[in-house]
Amino acid sequence: MKRLNYFNKATTLVGAAALTSLISFPVLAQMTPRPSTPANRPAQSTTNQQRGVATAPTALDREFVLMAARGNNAEIQTSELALQKSSNQMVRTYAQQMIREHTQANQRLSQVAAQHRITLPTDPGPLNAAIAQQLAQLSGTNFDRAYMGTQENLHMQAIALYRTEIQQGKAADVKQYASALLPNINNHYQMASRAMTANRPGNTGRPLQ
Repeated sequence: MKRLNYFNKATTLVGAAALTSLISFPVLAQMTPRPSTPANRPAQSTTNQQRGVATAPTALDREFVLMAARGNNAEIQTSELALQKSSNQMVRTYAQQMIREHTQANQRLSQVAAQHRITLPTDPGPLNAAIAQQLAQLSGTNFDRAYMGTQENLHMQAIALYRTEIQQGKAADVKQYASALLPNINNHYQMASRAMTANRPGNTGRPLQ
């Protein structure tokens, strides 16, 4: 239970940073820490984990499943908003990819959840819902930058979430899901991060205009 409390605290702090980013998204791009390299990831066992056996989940495993589902829901919700509000082709292409891949991620997660009789939430969670509400109030370039800044933060949060499950989780199939999805999440993060970096003063790149 101690590990679960630490897990919740860490992801809540990152989520709070995401909410702040909607108020001052240029600051977000400067303050967002970069995730560690794949070389820092711990080696995984070669027994049940590789076979994806549905071993009994711990409280941390169950919490991961719920938070991963809400994270996917948040990505889908904010990206659907981007398709409604943005005319920037790069933003729209990114949003379409997020909707497609996070919908697929939720479909895969639902299979894992069913093995453990876990009911997946259909909402993004209160903090992510508040972020979406603030995004909905923006338009034009302000929306585009805030959306990409939010994506950077949401995926940074997801990276921390998934790595915690990989390192501390016990249910083999849940850990396998986290391991399989982490590369995609890291790629999404890098895409959003590059977009934000290109919009910092003095940098050259493809601006969000």
